[in-house]
Amino acid sequence: EESGTSVHQFETSQGKITSFFSIFIPTEGYLVTPIIVNLNILLFVSMALTGVNLMMPDIESMLAWGANYRSMTLEGQWWRLLTSCFLHFGIIHLLFNMYALVYIGLILELRMGSVRFLAAYLLTGIASSIASLYWNDLTVSAGASGAIFGMYGVFLAMLTTNLIDKAARQAFLTSIIVFVVYNLLGGLRDN
Repeated sequence: EESGTSVHQFETSQGKITSFFSIFIPTEGYLVTPIIVNLNILLFVSMALTGVNLMMPDIESMLAWGANYRSMTLEGQWWRLLTSCFLHFGIIHLLFNMYALVYIGLILELRMGSVRFLAAYLLTGIASSIASLYWNDLTVSAGASGAIFGMYGVFLAMLTTNLIDKAARQAFLTSIIVFVVYNLLGGLRDN
């Protein structure tokens, strides 16, 4: 009976998306995801309104808005570990990340609860920012990709439990593999 409930909850959460614009509207069981999406878009629009290039922002602009850069972050600007998770290197970067966030948010937020979802999102985002500092001495990093990959990791872990109906696990696993492989290949291509 428990697995039947989880399938019903997924159907209910998907039912909340009735039009394109409904992905931006917080509802019960889908509260944090649209707020994060809206915050990312609002920040991007604010950057554009101040003259930051929509397609390929320059490094100076990204640093001014809070991108993660080892020397600045480690010399007291620790807040960059978080702010960089909401900045994007152009509109294409933003759109792909928001698409992936909405997809994983629809699946996970209802199952985890909004508070746990938000905590996991922020923790995985900060952890990815720290990892970026460790591996990249001179790279300026920004984007929600680290947090989103973290949420896909949480989802992958959930697929190993009975929290998700056994019949749905294979389809979910396939979609995760496609997402991860596509993004890893894209990341390798872009160095």
